[in-house]
Amino acid sequence: MSSNEVVLLVIFSVPLLVNGISPKRHWTLLPNVLVLDVDGQQGQYSLPCLESKAEMTSRSILDQNIIWKKNGADTPTRGNTFPVQLEESFGGGNYTCNSEDGTLLNNTLVLLRQEKAKTDQGDLKCTAQNYNGSFHCSWKYPKRRVWTVALVKAQRGQSWTCFSGEGNIHCDLDSGGDGITCRETCPQPEESRLLHVTVYVHTEYYLLETYYLAFYLTEIVKPDKVNIQKVNETMVEWRYPGSWSIPHSYYPLISQVAVGKDCRECGNPCTDLTSGKIVENRAPGMFQFEIRKTKYLCVRIRDPFSPPQWSDWSRHRVKRQPGKNKNKVGGRIRF
Repeated sequence: MSSNEVVLLVIFSVPLLVNGISPKRHWTLLPNVLVLDVDGQQGQYSLPCLESKAEMTSRSILDQNIIWKKNGADTPTRGNTFPVQLEESFGGGNYTCNSEDGTLLNNTLVLLRQEKAKTDQGDLKCTAQNYNGSFHCSWKYPKRRVWTVALVKAQRGQSWTCFSGEGNIHCDLDSGGDGITCRETCPQPEESRLLHVTVYVHTEYYLLETYYLAFYLTEIVKPDKVNIQKVNETMVEWRYPGSWSIPHSYYPLISQVAVGKDCRECGNPCTDLTSGKIVENRAPGMFQFEIRKTKYLCVRIRDPFSPPQWSDWSRHRVKRQPGKNKNKVGGRIRF
């Protein structure tokens, strides 16, 4: 399975026969994708090629004529079952069984999950530009390891009825394999159930790990940055981002403004050493701010009602025209 393949929402489990007393648990992540929960102890599991003797008979296949490969390499194993050897975190892989004439009979991707492995919530981050039902999630892989996304599930916590007859969440995997962009086809006007996002990834050594996060859309809304424009020598303005929800009268925003004489960038200490003045809307979807004694301006916005996130800072440098400021002394402008 390539890193650009992702399966969403509804998972149809197909039973795979695994015999033995170990691992502690086995379960189907996807059809032909089997997960074994292991505890680091040595063990062995019988992985079947065909599900029953009746199927072998109907296909005129003899037990001794079934040949196995692991990760594309030939193995000496013949027969309807393959003894998967488990020791510590080794034993996973892509197992295929073929008839003697080379016909593929079955294949199973075996992934191992450490029994004490915990679902990681810290490395999964989700944000939304607005309240329209779309959001983006990203995660960070540990360095020096190759990871493949096996499955992404995104859904509301419980079933609910959508007036359009739809309620699914559709997601697309980012080209880099470290994020997804999702859209709820029928977003709820008033959220009563959490959104749940689960990402299953596995390493080149067939070890499975899980990222999980539950949230309300209102908790992750983060507006895009604003574009600050100069109006005249004493005034600048900025408007709501084009991606923000409409109508603006129903989805208002407030701005926080930090000013300084030497804010080369909008970060410490520039935005921390000012009061961060809150600016209300000048007109629907628009703000204005006086810049008579300001050289650098940093602005960010957020929803004033929900528990939202501030947007990233936008920085603006006030450029004076020569001769337009009465405080000009010795070829330099005082602020």
